[in-house]
Amino acid sequence: MTMLWERLRTSLWPIPLVMLLVSVLLLEATIAIDLRFAESAAPGPAWLQRGNGDDARNLLSTLSSAIITISSLVFSITIVALSLGANQFGSRLVRAYMTDIRTKLALGMFLLTIVFCLLALRVVSQDMAPAQVPHVTVTTALVLSLVCVLVLVFFLHVVARSIVADEVIRRVAAELDATIESLPTLESEARPVPAYAELLPSDFEQGSMAVLCEMEGYVQEVGYERLVDYASRADLLVRVDVAAGDYVFKQGEMGRVYPASRCSDDRLQFIRNGVVLGRERTPLQDIGFVVRHLVDVGLRALSAAINDANTALVVIDRLHGALARLLRKSLPTGVFYDKAGLCRLVGRRRTHAEVVAGALRPLRDAAANQPLVIVAMLRALAKLVEHARGEIQLEFLREEGRLIAEVALFEPLAESERRAICDARDDLERKLP
Repeated sequence: MTMLWERLRTSLWPIPLVMLLVSVLLLEATIAIDLRFAESAAPGPAWLQRGNGDDARNLLSTLSSAIITISSLVFSITIVALSLGANQFGSRLVRAYMTDIRTKLALGMFLLTIVFCLLALRVVSQDMAPAQVPHVTVTTALVLSLVCVLVLVFFLHVVARSIVADEVIRRVAAELDATIESLPTLESEARPVPAYAELLPSDFEQGSMAVLCEMEGYVQEVGYERLVDYASRADLLVRVDVAAGDYVFKQGEMGRVYPASRCSDDRLQFIRNGVVLGRERTPLQDIGFVVRHLVDVGLRALSAAINDANTALVVIDRLHGALARLLRKSLPTGVFYDKAGLCRLVGRRRTHAEVVAGALRPLRDAAANQPLVIVAMLRALAKLVEHARGEIQLEFLREEGRLIAEVALFEPLAESERRAICDARDDLERKLP
């Protein structure tokens, strides 16, 4: 279900499709009101559209043509704006655009109005007398068209904001924050995770059977709970060698099942189906995907073609806030037990050090000749020390700081720039115990 929800959330069509159905229901409702007015022979409110069938059809035709023209023009301009934004911030900007519910509501409003006007044309005849014309239906079409004009202004504002650097970074950072917030709180300091050798039988490699992938693609989700439950019922031990975000090849090994004597084709297929593959990475179970999205914006800003250090500084600020929250969260250990306390599944694990390194090292290499950015990264690390839980986290923060300063000081810099980097590095060292 989570994967289905992610696909719906990142698709443009669900909300417009629902609003298209709403337009049909709205038409039925307005026609029913018109029939009630006709039966009662009441003139209806003064603000209703007046005129014969020819006037009503001309109005509906004009409204539908205008909205169709405006819709095609607006979304053509939007695609051009997004293309320019994607060149500067990366193609994943399009994904952020597709997840914005305001965009979908705007598209749905245009679609609702167009369909309503076209369907209304079917119930209005050219030779209708004024008393027979469904005035409520025609007036509703006019009101919907006026709403579309307001939506147009709002939509252009949203699109214009969507390609501003700070707004792009805010959207990506918000998705990263939501992913981090879903993680459980780290109650005590981070502890080393047991190695595979301590969890698996000594004859695991010889006595297990490989689970081969039947297709290529990115791992989008691993159903750990479902696999653990199945392994417990079948009395199996499963090792999953892939994690969300990995790319797997056809007939490539994605894991092993122990013991091989209890591995039937049906059981292997069930375990194979527990790994969901797709054409692209998603943030489900893959915090590195969202981190990399934010890092990509910073890397493009630091490229020679753009050379926008201020945008990179905003990225570092957002990363600093996200990583501070991440250090207080517990990442999955990759070890799963059944209700009886027996280890049933061992999977790939991601540590805090890997996430921090994945966020900082690409920026460190790209900003080696940008002292301002390097100093900002070192100061961000110094602030992260306040949120670290235990010696393990402090140690990799110390290592990252050393590498950042080392790479920058290797570049030919002015003496004042070297001094600023050294001061920031020393400040980090003083905060570390």
